[in-house]
Amino acid sequence: MDYFVWYDESTQKTAAEKIHEASIAYQARFARIPQLVLVHNDDQTHVGGLVVRSEHAIQRNNFWLAI
Repeated sequence: MDYFVWYDESTQKTAAEKIHEASIAYQARFARIPQLVLVHNDDQTHVGGLVVRSEHAIQRNNFWLAI
């Protein structure tokens, strides 16, 4: 599986907002809607339409998106 990695260290946005922005960037690049997002345990959240799964190997503020 190939991943699109999005990094956002902003402290002004929630993890859900960061994932939403990453999803928009993914759609702009690949013309497809991502279905899965891998996140750090501290960034675990719920985002409609996406499966958000925490993985210990993902660093904080990194979001890995895939189909």
